[in-house]
Amino acid sequence: MIGKTILHYKILEKLGEGGMGVVYKAHDTKLDRFVALKFLPKGIEADEAEQARFLQEAKAASALSHPNVCIIHDIQEYEGQQFIVMEYVDGVTLREKLKERAISESPLPLKDVLSYSIQIGEALQEAHSKGIIHRDIKSDNIMINEKGQVKVMDFGLAKLKGSLKLTKTSSTVGTLAYMSPEQLKGEKTDARMDIFSFGVVLYEMLTGHLPFRGEYESALMYSILNTEPEPVTKYRQELSSGFLFLLDKALEKEPDERYQSISDILVDLRRLKRDTSKVSRKPALEMPPIVQAEEPAPAVPVAPYKKFVWAIGKSPLIYASAAALFVLVLVVVSTVLYFRKEKPVPSSERKMLVVLPFENLGSSEDEYFADGITEEITVRLAGIKGLGVIARTSAIQYKNIKKNIQQVGKELNVDYILEGTVRWQRLSEGQSRVRVTPQLIKVSDATHLWASIYDKDMADIFQVQSDIAKQVAEELGIALLEPERRALKDKPTDNLEAYDYYLRGIEYINRGVTEKNLRIALQMYQKSVDLDPDFASGLCEFIKYSNPSILVPLGPNRTTPGKSKGSS
Repeated sequence: MIGKTILHYKILEKLGEGGMGVVYKAHDTKLDRFVALKFLPKGIEADEAEQARFLQEAKAASALSHPNVCIIHDIQEYEGQQFIVMEYVDGVTLREKLKERAISESPLPLKDVLSYSIQIGEALQEAHSKGIIHRDIKSDNIMINEKGQVKVMDFGLAKLKGSLKLTKTSSTVGTLAYMSPEQLKGEKTDARMDIFSFGVVLYEMLTGHLPFRGEYESALMYSILNTEPEPVTKYRQELSSGFLFLLDKALEKEPDERYQSISDILVDLRRLKRDTSKVSRKPALEMPPIVQAEEPAPAVPVAPYKKFVWAIGKSPLIYASAAALFVLVLVVVSTVLYFRKEKPVPSSERKMLVVLPFENLGSSEDEYFADGITEEITVRLAGIKGLGVIARTSAIQYKNIKKNIQQVGKELNVDYILEGTVRWQRLSEGQSRVRVTPQLIKVSDATHLWASIYDKDMADIFQVQSDIAKQVAEELGIALLEPERRALKDKPTDNLEAYDYYLRGIEYINRGVTEKNLRIALQMYQKSVDLDPDFASGLCEFIKYSNPSILVPLGPNRTTPGKSKGSS
């Protein structure tokens, strides 16, 4: 084919070959430009299914007009053989670029990872908005030109809304290592399959390795379906907790646990790009280098929580001693508080209440936020004398389970139920609103004692939690003591981003204290304290779970109710 002229295209060189076609560089003699011609591989031109899929590629890609999507100029036929005329991209594939990096033993710079990821995401966002699913996102299908511009190629496996299913039901389409679990299992797929493949590419850019591996096809499939990737921090220790959260979310095996849209990933990626463009700081757990000198080195101020983490990491003996000291302090403080507190109200005189999990009416990505709000309200109510609040561990069993009020009341032995809904709406970067609709219900006759709608700026979320707790106490005829009123007014942090990371940490701990969940939760708590070193709740959680040997089951009083910013 080299040197041959087909119509007005002179073929110059072969660029590559894959399962769906052979690609050549050619000169368009009519318009005097370089183009890429893609022909079906020999031996399958007569296959009607392959011909249809080949035409589908042209139809899918030609419907897209985006700077990060390879442009389709035309589709032609020559001597019974069809070919697509595409934009010629003067560059290399992402796979080739990563191979070059591996040879030089230098990982892809984080700024390039973010730049490429955002461009790939924007290409997929354009495709998904038109009902097109790529279905074969991989580093071989991503070109990068000399200016660092990304071009997503090969929509030959794209599935358009309303198009015929061209794939045989007994086969899988795409490259195995990038396939989503639902693809491998032959289940119904949607745009979330592209999100999983995108996560694989992101992991590959960060580490130079694929997240799922196997010597044989069956071993690789088992890895995708059942095993977790190696921690990316093994290769890139400088990654922020936000980056790790994004990667884990994209690679969730269950589609419902994954990012639900590529647009949501782009929001987080742009925020990460913004954060990394600022002046970099040392990781929270990084220890200043030891200075070898005759004279003692000058002391470097270190935040209290960093000193603690440094100390517990120095040696097993110090680790154990620090942990023991920490537990001892907790015991002493608890004992003092016990003997100083007022005589408790007998349980027979207390009004018993349960806070059922508030329903999330927003994106599934915001489920952690609704759960966090439920828990925070529970904690505030639990601090009110004369009110008995059922532990969250008992209340959580009713999440997404529909039971009538009397049945829940009988099972938990409560007089009142507080339930509600939460919707978090992001208006623009840095601005959002939250809508909370609590309802207080009397179990005996299922009557609504009180209901309200709080439609506030996100900055007012602590005031909303306080108002709900005060209103519940008022409706139940419980007079708040002055210390309780002050406690409810306390604002744990002024940094909403720190609070968001704190709630994300709570979500992972509540999933179950496994090694993976604990690792991610610690990263969330660390980021929370990095953003606000005076955030007492975030600091307590970080210290508590820094020592796995003292892990205990969670109750409703995760932190002392009313703990104010800066308290300990």
